[in-house]
Amino acid sequence: MSACPDPRLWCAVLGAALHGAAKGKDVEWLASPDVEAVRALAGLDAEAVTARFDPERYRALILAA
Repeated sequence: MSACPDPRLWCAVLGAALHGAAKGKDVEWLASPDVEAVRALAGLDAEAVTARFDPERYRALILAA
């Protein structure tokens, strides 16, 4: 049996939120306490996610896809 799907689910939720934020949607959610909970449920370091998220770079990746 594979690893528990829960962290993957929360990573997908976070990815969708970052995707939306890069497009200017629900940007305020990234500053909410909820994002801390999602990052914890995804098993990710909150500070690392924040430090690495660059909306301009992410937007370029979206456009390239």
